Amino acid sequence: MRRINFIRMLSVTFILSSFSLFAVTVMAQDIYPAKKVTFVCASEPGGGMDLVARGAAPFLSKYLKELNPNAKGGDVEVRNMPGASHAKAMNYVFTEAKPDGYTIGDFIRGNVYKFIYGQAKLPFDVREFTWLCSMGVNQRVLVCNKKKFSTWEQMLAASKKEPLTFECSSVGSSEQLDTIFLKEIVGIPGKLTFSGGSSQTIGSLLRGDTDVSLMDYTPVKAIIESKEINVLATMTEKRILPDVPTIGEKGFPDVLKLLGGECGNRMVMAPPKLTPEAKRKLIDALKKAFDDPEFKAFREKVGITLETCLDEKVRETIAEHAESLRKMAPTLKKYGL
Repeated sequence: MRRINFIRMLSVTFILSSFSLFAVTVMAQDIYPAKKVTFVCASEPGGGMDLVARGAAPFLSKYLKELNPNAKGGDVEVRNMPGASHAKAMNYVFTEAKPDGYTIGDFIRGNVYKFIYGQAKLPFDVREFTWLCSMGVNQRVLVCNKKKFSTWEQMLAASKKEPLTFECSSVGSSEQLDTIFLKEIVGIPGKLTFSGGSSQTIGSLLRGDTDVSLMDYTPVKAIIESKEINVLATMTEKRILPDVPTIGEKGFPDVLKLLGGECGNRMVMAPPKLTPEAKRKLIDALKKAFDDPEFKAFREKVGITLETCLDEKVRETIAEHAESLRKMAPTLKKYGL
């Protein structure tokens, strides 16, 4: 009898242990993140957006795993999906990806604005994305050939005599949108031309083929430092070059509301109605990643300025800019946007 009871006790213990192991395994499989997270980048490999996404991915992965030690996933993989001024990537994240936290996307705020207030429309309302954070600022600088203009005032005076040419990389790009905002708000006579890419625009500037161009600071930093081109103003809240005024100092602070300003202009979003658990864990991991000393060192090395806003602060900021954007809608229509 004692032997039978002992065997029964062993059997019960084995069953309970097996059940506990099974329950732990199932629980680990259910804990977010249970698999890899795809980080959709709406630009070609090698560009500024791609650089930031690939720089951030290891740190996001690090803290997804660190904050969720019992989870089985958490690797972050960047997937480039360029095309149609971010429309291709936006469509994928919004309509094809599941709201489970395993797909997020990185988009320029100007392109988000364009699909809200411009003529270009998507078959969904981009404001319904789940907003996670902002991830950086494109520090735009208005530049020209060193023999063209030395100062902002010289450029404005020249534009009154003859309309300027503003060279952009491509039609429909965030660069074109920002150039339109700057040109129209300041009231600079001129027309837009398109080079086909940032390297071609740099070539035009060096040859003096175009009057001015609104470009990201990082790609032209070296030729600015070598004094091959002049910077007339920066589209930043604070000076990034000691001898160059900001657009606010020139009397046009409203430009920053559309070109960056608070919360920056790089938006990280997830599909609509993201599960609360995934949203919370992604935001927690992003916050830790942004504060990581190694990620800060990486940003400083590549010249990325981070203006961090999390969660609903991003949505609130865009809503605050709505009136300025609505006023610009007729202007965008004039440019076919």
